[in-house]
Amino acid sequence: MTPTSLIIVTDRGSLKAYKVTETPTRGPHLELVQAFDTTDAHGRYQDKLTDQAGAFPSGAASGQTNSAGERTGIESENDRRIHKQLADSITEIVEREGKDGWSFAAPASIHSAVVDLLPPALRDKIVEFVKSDLVKIEPAKLPGHFRSLRPV
Repeated sequence: MTPTSLIIVTDRGSLKAYKVTETPTRGPHLELVQAFDTTDAHGRYQDKLTDQAGAFPSGAASGQTNSAGERTGIESENDRRIHKQLADSITEIVEREGKDGWSFAAPASIHSAVVDLLPPALRDKIVEFVKSDLVKIEPAKLPGHFRSLRPV
């Protein structure tokens, strides 16, 4: 099995990358190499979008509707942007820090969307997938969630 040299954990709003170094007596040691929050994932649509100048007409005249369908397009576009931003950041981090293999954890709701946007060469280096939200887990407890980091 290829050793994991990097762990990346993400959710819809943030990403953390840890460099893995093996210590002879204590097992894997994780060092945070990058962390950030995605700005598009935080906040409410009503704070980001405004109805100034008739952006969302509320009148009942013909052709003027404010259906839930309008929001669905906005939400899916926002999700697509977030997934792309996460994939681009992961690509940059893995190319810089991930020498051998790397492990990836994300909630099942975004896991596939982010992995599908990664370049094939990076996907091939993934040692282990974990479909869980581990962003808020303290680093000392992360190795317990990855089989590739547990003692044999």
